[in-house]
Amino acid sequence: MTTTSTPKTGLQRSRLLRLIVAVLVLIPLVVSAIYMWVLWDPTKTVKDMPVAIVNQDVGYTDASGETNAGANVANNLVESAALGFQVVDRKAAYQGLNEDDFYFVIDIPKDFSQSLKTITQPEAAPALITVTFNDNNTIKASSIGASAIEKIYASVLKGVSSTTTGALVDGTQKLADGLRTAADGSQQLADGTSTLASGVTEDLAPGVDRAREGSTKLAAGANTLSDGMLTLQSGTDTLGSGATELADGIERLTGAIPLAEVNQLLNQAQSVLPNASALSTVQELISGLERLQAGSREIATQLTDPNAQYRSGVDRLTDGAAQLKDGTAELAAGMVTLDAGVDRLSAGAVQLQEGAGQLATGLTAGAEAAPDFGGEEERMSLAALLSTPMTKEHQNLAQAQFSGPGGAPAILLIASMLVPIVVFLTFRGQRFVSDEETPRTLADVGRRAVAVSGVSLAVMAVVGVLAWITRDPMPEPARMWQVVLITIAATLMNVALVSVLFTLFGYIVGTLASLSWFMLQLFSYGGIWMIQTMPAPFKWLNPISPLTYVRDGYIAGFNGVGGFWGSLVILIVIGLIGLAITFWAAGFQRKRYEKARQALSDEQTEQLVGAVD
Repeated sequence: MTTTSTPKTGLQRSRLLRLIVAVLVLIPLVVSAIYMWVLWDPTKTVKDMPVAIVNQDVGYTDASGETNAGANVANNLVESAALGFQVVDRKAAYQGLNEDDFYFVIDIPKDFSQSLKTITQPEAAPALITVTFNDNNTIKASSIGASAIEKIYASVLKGVSSTTTGALVDGTQKLADGLRTAADGSQQLADGTSTLASGVTEDLAPGVDRAREGSTKLAAGANTLSDGMLTLQSGTDTLGSGATELADGIERLTGAIPLAEVNQLLNQAQSVLPNASALSTVQELISGLERLQAGSREIATQLTDPNAQYRSGVDRLTDGAAQLKDGTAELAAGMVTLDAGVDRLSAGAVQLQEGAGQLATGLTAGAEAAPDFGGEEERMSLAALLSTPMTKEHQNLAQAQFSGPGGAPAILLIASMLVPIVVFLTFRGQRFVSDEETPRTLADVGRRAVAVSGVSLAVMAVVGVLAWITRDPMPEPARMWQVVLITIAATLMNVALVSVLFTLFGYIVGTLASLSWFMLQLFSYGGIWMIQTMPAPFKWLNPISPLTYVRDGYIAGFNGVGGFWGSLVILIVIGLIGLAITFWAAGFQRKRYEKARQALSDEQTEQLVGAVD
């Protein structure tokens, strides 16, 4: 029996040439994929990205009332619908971040409101919002999310600015209110002081009251004195008239007797008479008359002459008594006015006390409400805080950028499919529909699968080591053994699937089909782009993409969450299905080949029999 076969070409014989072909096919596709990632703009659909909001803010209460800035920020974010915001508790948020339920978490701390309301204090710091990503799950979520957060940060900042500047405005307003109250009080103080000044004399209310009563009595006494002086003056006038008449009578009496001559004769007679005692008595009488004459005239003069000492004194006393009467009457009236002034003084003193109290209270409240801005450095710091009262901090549980540890899952996942494709390209291709080449036996197919699997696992080991040592810092999976098992299962599954494509479509078409299927999965498995942001066809591919379950397994292994065993079972089942299809195709090809060879043998036998005949 003879068979026909096509001579093997250099490409089929040389593994190096097949490797070169593999690289030449692979590089353009990878470059194209990267180019597509750069051009793809998911910002129009980021509103579907699930994002957790954790509001731990407990609020803050001061004289102006209660402030819940954290709740306001959370509500505004949800109402904005810029992303798929969901307000959840802290445990659910971070568990969801590890389990791929949320792409990132926005965490509002407990002291958020307090930080905003006390921002004018010297030790104040800006209110902090923490945004946490996890690139172990999806590489682009952190960059897209950070970009989206920047866009909504301005609106959030604008919203909280009213709270922060409100603290300063409230303090200034309280100061102004206090100063206005102080001004009102000072005006009342001025009014009270004016009233006090107009009503004050030398004594307080009790003394003024006694002085008023004394002035009344004094006025009554002065009136009596004035009346008495008038009576005295009138009596003096009467007495003066009588004294004048008396003096005139004595002068007439003495004028009729020549007293000087009589006195001279008595002196002569006394010198010649032996007993002159009688004459002495007469002389004394004459001398008394002379003195009576002079005295009566002096009395009459004192009583009637306005220039005389007595009469002028009586007149002055009378005038003084009249003036005293008028003065005491004015004094009594003045004391009544003074008493009324003291009453006004008392009322003014009360107003003064109230006004002073209001002034003190207002100034104290204003001083307490007025913010203390400190020195120049503190004022500059406060100005910076007022311009940016809120800040944000980005955290990443496993950053992928800049050779971060978060890139390891994507590297392992991509390599688990690319490595089998490259390894298959280094082996000679086989197409089961061809009759030009002797088909492989099932044993050959098995050995080929084992060889490709072994080489692929070896290369994956190298890739895994490189993925670890090139990360800074190196990845620290929660369950390293799960990462290893998922990597092995993913590699073997992709060996089986690529084997199906190479077996069904041959070397060239199988390569293109494998790479095309690989590229479709990169967009649909959710580890690079957020699946919610992708076009509908890629969303449909997500549940049937084998790499989707590889990603789930890596999420479980790297983050320490559930889902590992389910992912592992699915990968094993898909791999077994691929292996079964490969063996079926090889068996089918073998049977077809055997049937064709049997038909050729029968034809040759018939030709031989015909020649013999």
